[in-house]
Amino acid sequence: MLNKSYVFPFFISLSGYVFMVSMDTIIKVLGSNYPILQLLFLNALFSLIPLTFFIIKNHGIHFYLNQNYKFQLIRGIIHSLGFLFVLMGVLKLPLSVVYPVLFSSPLMLLVMSHFFLNENINIIRISAIILGFLGVLISAEPFGSNEVSLTGIFFIFIGAFCIALTNLITRKYSALSSSFSASFFSMAVSVIAFLFAMKFSFVSMTLDDLLLSMFGGIIAGLGISAIVYGSRMLPASIYGMTSYFQLIYGVILGWLVFQQLPTTFNYIGIIFVFSAGIILFTFDKK
Repeated sequence: MLNKSYVFPFFISLSGYVFMVSMDTIIKVLGSNYPILQLLFLNALFSLIPLTFFIIKNHGIHFYLNQNYKFQLIRGIIHSLGFLFVLMGVLKLPLSVVYPVLFSSPLMLLVMSHFFLNENINIIRISAIILGFLGVLISAEPFGSNEVSLTGIFFIFIGAFCIALTNLITRKYSALSSSFSASFFSMAVSVIAFLFAMKFSFVSMTLDDLLLSMFGGIIAGLGISAIVYGSRMLPASIYGMTSYFQLIYGVILGWLVFQQLPTTFNYIGIIFVFSAGIILFTFDKK
């Protein structure tokens, strides 16, 4: 039974992952008509609307003072690369494949934390890592028969590594920035990076598509804020489980929007990834 004090932040955190999967879906819908860098630029730009509100609410109007901008820049660049690779993979793969592969990120973080944060890897963590990576491989296997899908899986995997590296840096240097500050400045760096990467050239968008892109950016900012809130208010074991809703919601949206149903291998892979999470969050008390 979930403690009453955790019910509200639990559902806030859950909504954060709903927003993020919805944002991925919007990028996937628009991706066939517009350059990915333009879509990522607009997404990052509009995400700053809710992020600016929450950072001012939590840290005041002078939040930009006393920041370690070297840390924010490095973290922002790595975050931007992860953002780019994941969304490039989303354009090439069914959503039912994207999220099991993306869930290699927390498993990578476990391994990297052992070497760079001196955290122990016990038998429970080893079991979760092996089971989780098996789930990733099984889920991706049916799509290994053509070059495009292999490329998509590679993009997601690189994006997952960048996400794990971003989280590792954040944990190692947690004293340098709050969660909201790190999120805000990472998106601000993404805006600048994608603007220069696209060389200031824009493909004309219809009003409906521009509004849809704006909506995607706003819910991305809300999603990040909700996930940050959940991570601050929930015990790690409960917070970690909310992220697994991505798997379910990704399958649902993939079916409703793109008529992409998971294969048997997808289901088996998702079960493996779920099982790895249950083992980790149930038995690993650290």
